[in-house]
Amino acid sequence: MAKGGNLLASTTGNSDVRFVIWRAVASDTACATATGVSGDFEFPYTGTITEIGAYNDTAGTTGTMVVDVHLGGTTIMTTDKLDIDTTEKTTRTAATAPTLTTTAITAGDILTCDIDAIHTTPANGLTIRIGVRLD
Repeated sequence: MAKGGNLLASTTGNSDVRFVIWRAVASDTACATATGVSGDFEFPYTGTITEIGAYNDTAGTTGTMVVDVHLGGTTIMTTDKLDIDTTEKTTRTAATAPTLTTTAITAGDILTCDIDAIHTTPANGLTIRIGVRLD
């Protein structure tokens, strides 16, 4: 699977919240189950993760795509991970919202991304969005 290249964008929605946009799979590449999909991503901020989501560039069909994010090798969502439902492009509309079980993060921490399940007709591209309230 072609790596998408890490992409960082920072914006302030709330005065103390920063958003990291992490490109895990290139927009023209079909997603496939794999661990360490985009290699290591060094996190730039110290704070508390307040939200997480993901989106595809082209929706997959039949089934649910499941994406997991790991901090230092351990998942940050023990049960409900990032689900992208059939024909949907984003986790914002998922039947099951992600549940963060680890929220503390430090500048320099390493994140990795696993794709645990894909649609029968895979989606193309994968971008992960992480919101962090700065300490």
